[in-house]
Amino acid sequence: MHELKKKIIIILAVLMSFSAGVYAAPSIKLIVNGSQVKNAEAKIINSTTYVPLRAISEMLGATVNWDNNTKTVTIVDKKNNNTAPTNMSQTINGVTVTIDRVVQDSDSLKIYVTYVNRTNKEVMTGDSLAKIVSNGKQYSFDSDFNFERWYEKDVPHADYFIEPGVSEQSVIFFKPVSSDTINIVLSADFENYRFNNVKVNK
Repeated sequence: MHELKKKIIIILAVLMSFSAGVYAAPSIKLIVNGSQVKNAEAKIINSTTYVPLRAISEMLGATVNWDNNTKTVTIVDKKNNNTAPTNMSQTINGVTVTIDRVVQDSDSLKIYVTYVNRTNKEVMTGDSLAKIVSNGKQYSFDSDFNFERWYEKDVPHADYFIEPGVSEQSVIFFKPVSSDTINIVLSADFENYRFNNVKVNK
């Protein structure tokens, strides 16, 4: 019984010294551009330093957005904030679709979109599958309406298929709507990209 007590005491002593060592470990300071990041804990796991993404990004003037539907983290720096808001860009299976802006005049509503292929295969862009919803009514892509405007207005028109590493821009035309915001469904590589409450600039 005496031996058992000695073993228990030794084990407890080892555990206590290990715990003390953990709690006594120095904290890691995060300094970005000369300023310390407050309330942000860095960790070393398997000799690799991990830092909090949001805290670092915001210190650098970027915004971080989490899309739970696509399980995507999007970071946009300050210089790109006006052209690509975080909720206007989605990535599915390595293909990113970004709505750069939506502009309407008396002739048409124009959706400026960028497709980026980050896969290792050819992917299909989907201008002709675009749809919008305005005031509870759905409007589908009109090929005749778009054909006239693509060439008369000399605007970008993405190829139907783009190679790996390629970025293509397009303008998709719809007839004018009365709403200040619309829902947009775009397509690329047979996947739907949904953007809700998109502002229409008039």
